[in-house]
This record gives sequence, structure tokens and C-alpha cells, in this order.
Amino acid sequence: MRGLQPWAAGAAIVVVVLLLLAATLEFLAPELSYRIRDRAAEVLSGKTDRQFRIALGSTTGSSYRVGTVLNEYLKARHGYELEIVTNSSPGNAGTVLDAAHGIDFSIVNSATEQVIGADGVYGIAALEPQYFFVIVPNESPAQEFRDIAGAVNPGARDSGDPPTLGERVLESYGMSTATAAAPPRVSIVRPTGAGNVADFEAGLMVAATRTQDLHSDLVTNILEEGAYRLLPIRDNVALATFLPGTTPGVIPAGLYGPNRRIPAESVPTLTVTQLLVARSDVPGRVVRDILDVMFEPRFARDVNYVLTEEAARRIDGLPLHPAAEFYYGRNDLLTTDRLERLSLVAAFITALFAGGQFIARYRHYDRARRWRLALGAKVDALQTLRARLDEERDPVVAERLMREANDVLAAAEREAAHELLDAAGIESLRSMHRLCVSAFERRKAPLDTAAVPEPAPPEAAQPSL
Repeated sequence: MRGLQPWAAGAAIVVVVLLLLAATLEFLAPELSYRIRDRAAEVLSGKTDRQFRIALGSTTGSSYRVGTVLNEYLKARHGYELEIVTNSSPGNAGTVLDAAHGIDFSIVNSATEQVIGADGVYGIAALEPQYFFVIVPNESPAQEFRDIAGAVNPGARDSGDPPTLGERVLESYGMSTATAAAPPRVSIVRPTGAGNVADFEAGLMVAATRTQDLHSDLVTNILEEGAYRLLPIRDNVALATFLPGTTPGVIPAGLYGPNRRIPAESVPTLTVTQLLVARSDVPGRVVRDILDVMFEPRFARDVNYVLTEEAARRIDGLPLHPAAEFYYGRNDLLTTDRLERLSLVAAFITALFAGGQFIARYRHYDRARRWRLALGAKVDALQTLRARLDEERDPVVAERLMREANDVLAAAEREAAHELLDAAGIESLRSMHRLCVSAFERRKAPLDTAAVPEPAPPEAAQPSL
């Protein structure tokens, strides 16, 4: 039983440490705690090997370009790809909100109100600003957006998805709304699939609006022959205040067309921010993998974006995915929260050290106290035996008393061997035992003398008969 005590003490210490870690891990190491919980949830779900899906809208849009480059980097660095899902809606709102579609990630824009603030959707990264392009043929009489009249193609969207930014701008100006006195100035038409230039040439539309980045192939292809131009939104600052998620912006002069002459001057317009979002049940490890490759310098070059972590973490209206929040915060300067955590850790370590010192000193004091008690009892026992030996006349009793003294010393020797008595204590008991031996020997000589009978006197000779 005594041999099990060190093992039991070690096991108890391990259990206590594990309990302390479990109780304080969320506070002391929140990222580690999140990773453990997140990985456990993924393993228990039984879906660790499934392929994750991302909705990117049309194959001609900038979101699709980002998704294809992202897959190249994920495959090279982490050995897997996302399944790309294309659809007609550039906002991808319905797919990411409806779990029945099985979409894990989507690229939307900051003006997609159905996604911004929706439950169950987290932000991963704010990407590049997207510009609102208003494209008309050169012969169009319109000089700004308000001048448009006729069939307008504001972009494609799936049934049930929210209006495109083009539709919202038209509605803000009242251009697509009929009044009691007049029909609407513009009518909404959708792409036929033949291409924007073909739809213009067929007379199916007088203007088209698209929300793309400045280097979009879609816009470049329309303007490359010089037959089309961009219309400005001159009151873009005022308009942005009516459309949440938009900000006023400017398309620089000389970006497109032959000899880069389109537009001839800067074009005021609206901008939105392209956002990578994910459902709340997406594992944190996948989010970390995506952010890991997105912030490689070559990734930004390949998608022709300017990506910085500081800008990417600013997503208005959406909470960051926990894994993204930890990723962006890994290089943050010390904050009050972190200082409080460090202070608690330091206090905890100090308390452990002080507690260890207290326990060590207490054990030393307790051992010394137990030594004194054991030593005192044995010294008293030997002192009593010595006194009785001094007074005892009966040799049988004296022998018994001496045996008791021997037993006391033998027991003390065993305790000293097990470190239950210190060297000074056992030496004092030996000295007291020697006094008992001396007392016994002093009494033994007279007792032996008294025990020898005197010789009988010789009997008188009997007279002979």
C-alpha cells in the first residue's frame, strides 16, 4: 500500500492539472480552445472528408476568377480544392442562405442586404472594391445615368434572389417605377446568353449595368473595340447615402478601349466591397487554409487585387468567422484584454510557485513535528524503563523491563531507516537506551550475588552405635 502512494499522488496531480486546464483554457488560450472544440465537432460530424462548395456567380465575373485562382493555391499548398458552383446571380445570396443548396462559401458584395446581417453567415475577408459600370453605345443620347430611357439590362439573378445593384439604383431614381401619369421610363431585360455586345447589336437593350472590379474581363471585352462608353452618376455621393453597403467612387480615365482612351475622363459612380462569406458550420481549419493562401503576395498578383489583412478584416454588418478572427488577430499589438490574460497567467504561475513553497515548508514542519512527537514518546518510555530498572529488585522483572527497552530502540531504528526519525533523534534514543543498559547492569551484579545461596554448615558426626 505504501508503494502505491507516489503513483496515486502523481495521478492526482495530473487530474488536477487537466481539470485546471479545461476550466481555464477558454480564457488563457482561446484560440487553442476553439481549435480543439472545432476539430472535435468536425470529427464527430463524420464529414471530415467531404468537399466544400463555393458559389461564384457567372463564369465571366471577377468572383469566378478569384475562385479559380484560390483553388489553384489550395491544391498546391493543402492538397484539396473547393467545388465551384456557378449560377446567374452575382450576389449568390440564395445559395449561401439556404442550407438545401449545400453551399459552404460564397462571394457576395456589401450591398447584398439579404446576406449582410443574416443569421448563420460569417465574414471571411473583404476583397477588392467593385465598381458600378453603366455601359451605353456611343450613339446613345444619354450623358449621365438619369438620362437613360428604354430597355436596361441590370444583370442576371436567380429567381427569388434580391435585386441587383443596377435594379436598386434604377428604383432609387424612380426610373423603373410607373406613376399614375406615365409608365416607367425604363424596362428591365435580362441577358439572353448570347453576350452583352450581341444583345446591344440586336437592339434588345439601350444600356447595361454591371458590378465588377476595374480589371474585369467582362467590362474589358465590351469596351475593347471602342464602340461603347461609360455613363457617370454625378450625384454618387448623395446616392450612396440611400443605398446601404455602397460608397461613392471614381472609375479612372484611360482604363479601357483602343489606346486606352475609355473613359475619356474620370467617371463618378458607386462602389461596393466584394466579400468572401461562409456558413457558420464551416470548419475553422478550412477558413485558415483559405486565408493562408489568400495573403500570399503571388495570390493578389494573380487575381490583380490589392489585398491586405488590415482591409480584409473590415467587414461591416457581418461578424467574422471565429477562425478568421483569430487569424487576423495573431499579429495584433498587446491589448488590454491580452494584458489581463498575461497578468492572470503570471499571477497563476506565482501562486503555483508560492503554493509549492508553502507545501514544501509545511511538509518539513509537519515532519519535524511528527519526529518530535515520536521522539518524545520514545524518550519518555525509555526514561520510565530506566527509572524502573534502578528500583527493581526482582531479576525476572528487570529482564522483562530490559527487553521492553530493547523493543523500543528496535522500533526506533526501523523508523529511522524509513526516515520517520532524524539522525539526532535516533542518536538520543540510543543514548537513553545505553542508560537503561547501565542501570540494568548495575542492578544485575547485586541481584546475582543475592541469588547465590550460602553453603550449609557441615553436619555434626553422628555417634556410632
